[in-house]
Amino acid sequence: MPCPIQLASKLSGLSQHVIRIWERRYSALSPSRTGTNRRMYCDEAVKRLKLLKILTENGHRIGGVARLGTAELEELVKVVQVIPADPTKPVPADDLVKQSQLVEPEQYIDSAIAASKRYDCEGLRRVLLQARMHLGQRGMLHQVVCPLIVQVGSNWQQGVMRPSHEHIATAVIREMLLTPVPGCQTPAHAPELVVATPAGELHELGALIVAATARDLGWYVTYLGPNLPVEEIAACALARNASAVALSVVYPEKCPVIVEKLRRMRELLPPSMRFIVGGRASEGYRVALPNEAIQWVSCLHGLDEALCKNQR
Repeated sequence: MPCPIQLASKLSGLSQHVIRIWERRYSALSPSRTGTNRRMYCDEAVKRLKLLKILTENGHRIGGVARLGTAELEELVKVVQVIPADPTKPVPADDLVKQSQLVEPEQYIDSAIAASKRYDCEGLRRVLLQARMHLGQRGMLHQVVCPLIVQVGSNWQQGVMRPSHEHIATAVIREMLLTPVPGCQTPAHAPELVVATPAGELHELGALIVAATARDLGWYVTYLGPNLPVEEIAACALARNASAVALSVVYPEKCPVIVEKLRRMRELLPPSMRFIVGGRASEGYRVALPNEAIQWVSCLHGLDEALCKNQR
């Protein structure tokens, strides 16, 4: 039965002030309202508050766990706080799931690579899920997924990993990034971002990272996927009245055809609509298009800044 904030505070052990802050700032829960606009908390909401209290008291940042689903919060609370005997060795996926927030990001990466080499899709999925629960969505992206992608690519080039290992890792990462975080709700009246790669650009993971980051920062994301003509991307952005368009360019570098596509993309969008370009090859295109109204992003921190700036 729904209860007022006073009782929710007493049942959860959290102050009313903290509950309100977690609602407004972190979207931890969405209480119902009475006709007189009083907050009312159902049993599920009180349960979430109790779980969040336990997790924050045990070292988790509220921003990293606030939008997780209740089931994920319950799993985190069950986690046994165990430090590996040898922190330099990768931890098997099954054992990693039992570990606490004390696991280092490098161990997630090593365990993910080990799972990929075993063709263990489910094990890799569990490693990434656990990283997300411990580090939060952006923490997982910054500290695990991006370094993992680089490491897998390097291992493949050096012959340490087979092409099939690389494909397994890419497929599971893609699936993880396409799946919204359970319990994560887009705020009402959120700005909209259209994400894609231009025609000829087949590398999709950069665009997926942009989409996942934007969702975590409160954007409504329309993800169009890779290899799409700029005219089609612009048509979608205009039809959706998007606030911004983001393209990822990884390969080739300094290609005249891509230069013209980016210039054309800017021409097709109204001046008020922001155009963000990032990816491994973006620096070369920034040099080629110095006078265009394009926001260039060279790293994940720059992406965070770009997405947090001037939301309309």
